Amino acid sequence: MAATAAGRLQGDQCERDWIWEREIETAPWEETRRLSVAAWERQYRRIRESSPFYARKWREAGVGASFVSLGDLSQLPFTTKQDLKEAIDETPPFGSNLCVSPDQVKRVYQTSGTSGVPSVLALTRGDMETWTIMGTRTYYATGIHEHSSVLTTFGAGPFVAGHTHFVLLRIGTRSVPVAPGDTERVIFGLRAGLADTLLSTASFAQYLANRLEKTDERTPAQLTHVVTGGEPGGGIPTIRDHIQRVLGVTVTEVMGIGDVAPSLFGECPLQQGMHFCGAGHVWVELVDPESREPMEIETGAVGELAYTALTREAMPVVRFLGGDIVRIEGTSCECGRTTFRQRVIGRRDDMFIARGANIYPSAILAIVGDFRPRVTGRARVVRKGPETSIEPPIPIEVEVADSGQPDPGLAAEIESAVHSRLLFRSRVELIPESDFGAAGYKTRLTRNDPSTHRGEG
Repeated sequence: MAATAAGRLQGDQCERDWIWEREIETAPWEETRRLSVAAWERQYRRIRESSPFYARKWREAGVGASFVSLGDLSQLPFTTKQDLKEAIDETPPFGSNLCVSPDQVKRVYQTSGTSGVPSVLALTRGDMETWTIMGTRTYYATGIHEHSSVLTTFGAGPFVAGHTHFVLLRIGTRSVPVAPGDTERVIFGLRAGLADTLLSTASFAQYLANRLEKTDERTPAQLTHVVTGGEPGGGIPTIRDHIQRVLGVTVTEVMGIGDVAPSLFGECPLQQGMHFCGAGHVWVELVDPESREPMEIETGAVGELAYTALTREAMPVVRFLGGDIVRIEGTSCECGRTTFRQRVIGRRDDMFIARGANIYPSAILAIVGDFRPRVTGRARVVRKGPETSIEPPIPIEVEVADSGQPDPGLAAEIESAVHSRLLFRSRVELIPESDFGAAGYKTRLTRNDPSTHRGEG
């Protein structure tokens, strides 16, 4: 479904401005930078005085006592997820980076803990408000307005995605919360006409489309908009086009990162990439994924995002490497927003090297999607241990429907397509849905084969 030139969803006749904070979101770059510079001056001094974690980190990096300006941010060291974990381990429960007294912490989220023990994310009342401001800009940018009815599968906790409920309340939408992965209740809610908008991961939206397509179940007529988040996928053409065709909707994307803010980027209905929606509260850098040298944020640039919190009170981060590899799609938009637009092409953790080239599994998903309906669209790379470089043929698992008849030529066709477009040999194994794993939430794009690991329990 197409969108209007103004940046509204098709059929949206709302009289309200389609940009939540026009003065901020359409400001010239010079004005945005001026506001950010002023915020950073206050934040730098506060962090230096209140964060034992950063005081030590900067001292060890050789940064003197003098002020480091926003323009000289590259003089400061990067912060990693492991750094923050160690800070919490050092001074539990909130860590040596807590910059306020514990009694000022009024909300606590937890990370998923997929790579170990969960971490905590502490917020003051002020932090909760700034997260809501950025989230409201983000979701409003996607086309969600006061008149929208939104069924959200983002749980209320313990993860930061639950902050979306505050955002929907701020916008004024009708909100229909459903637990993550509760497929039957989602379908009931949509068929009952409770919502015209669905918030979910791309994996769940794709699963829903596959289910309705293969069973000939009636597509909910009132559903017109799907907003995906939590993982790459909604911006991959083969996945997006399939969801839009089967469900008859417009698909837009959102993105955030728990250690910074759950909602930072939102794609307007023109579908040209996700706008940065954190101006004034978060400063974003683009750095080379290998050298970590700063890069210009300009159309076509590909790099890793690093984030600096300009207004975060409880647990601010400076030059935090989020692991997202993005391509800059533009620095302006017909919708009127002047912030840059980006599309995630992969996660640093998922990247592997084949024949000297960096490959992200999202590129494989784009190829696999061309083989629908013979496949579901889900796929993953199987790593033989922790190494980044993988010797071809690269093992790839591709999900197929349980009820489908064996297709002896399908694996070879996918292998040929991968070789033609990505220039490496692969070994494709077709995996039934029942064996591939749950489709109700996120889909991991890589899987380690434990049978090849040594010395692990």
